[in-house]
Amino acid sequence: MRAVIFGGTGFLGTSINKFLQNKGFECFISSYKKKSHFKSNLQSEKKIFNFLKKTKPEIIINCSGEANVDFCNKNFLKAHKSNTLSVRNIVSSVKKLKKTPYFIQISTDQIYNSKNTNVEKNINLSNYYSITKYLGEIEAQNLKNSLIIRTNFFGKSYSNNRLSFSDYIIYNITKKLNVSVPSNIYFNPIHTNHLLDIIFKLINKKIIGVFNIGSKDYISKFDFAKKIVLKKKLNAKYLKRFKSDYLIHQRPFSTIMSTKKIKSKIKIKLPSVQSGINLL
Repeated sequence: MRAVIFGGTGFLGTSINKFLQNKGFECFISSYKKKSHFKSNLQSEKKIFNFLKKTKPEIIINCSGEANVDFCNKNFLKAHKSNTLSVRNIVSSVKKLKKTPYFIQISTDQIYNSKNTNVEKNINLSNYYSITKYLGEIEAQNLKNSLIIRTNFFGKSYSNNRLSFSDYIIYNITKKLNVSVPSNIYFNPIHTNHLLDIIFKLINKKIIGVFNIGSKDYISKFDFAKKIVLKKKLNAKYLKRFKSDYLIHQRPFSTIMSTKKIKSKIKIKLPSVQSGINLL
């Protein structure tokens, strides 16, 4: 089976590529990096169409986009170009193909911001990053056979240019650098190994719609970092706690995702946050 992975040199894209190739897929990578089958910033619909026409994918997974929240919040137009217009160009190109591939759009848990567990319809956009990612979801839904995955993931990155949140914590504390992590922001991230297993099941069943995928429990970002420090036997004195201020940091305080919908769609036992940390 042929798969095209947009954003294939990033943290998740690299992991998906490695995972699918091990499953026997023929993968074609697109990114703005030299080491890819299609080097592009995804702003040319014509170039995207020619790439897809040539590779003839049965599955397209879009992991591309600007994930630096601070950058997005300071540069709306660039964030919109990367997180929204690129999806529009991919979708427009797909529509011109004779046979429409199965399309997966990777989105974010940051479109939520509620003290309650967030279900898929509970949208609460709190910054330019979440706005542009949500607009990208709307573009993806213009394809009937599209799957949108809202998630937050961690684990070892195989990308040379993208560290995961857990990598960032481990790297800096190993280098004896202070790491400041908010104690009042809560989420339910999932290890990439667990996420990839779920994505593969969704691919096999060609599930469409919008789904949250995260761990079955939740944790504060500071406690998450503390568990990583304990697991890796790092020096905890370099881990610093602070309280996030929305007016300064522009981050949602709670992006805890409900996983009821995904569990009702496929038979799956979701992992705990700790079981993911144990894989580090």
